Amino acid sequence: MLRCAWCMKKVKDNNPVFGLSVKFVEGLDYSDSEGKIIQLWLNTRNTSVPMIVTASDSEAKLQGTDGIFAICSEKCGGKMKQTLSKEITTFKETKDISLN
Repeated sequence: MLRCAWCMKKVKDNNPVFGLSVKFVEGLDYSDSEGKIIQLWLNTRNTSVPMIVTASDSEAKLQGTDGIFAICSEKCGGKMKQTLSKEITTFKETKDISLN
């Protein structure tokens, strides 16, 4: 079961899941966590949040996505996207995706 990376509520089975895909800044390497959900520290929120690290052979990685934040709603997605845009030492780019 996934948790929303913004509000930390559990996303129930059969409920839609939204996502934010991210591209890391050059030099960040999470290859040892490929295919896993890790806790990633966000300085602007002063907390850690769950993030899915894409596997090197996944479709997402082949399309340039390094990580995915699972989000429970568009409202949480907007707040998370705003926060991630301030994390300039970690993220180069964010974009909305659907994980239905």
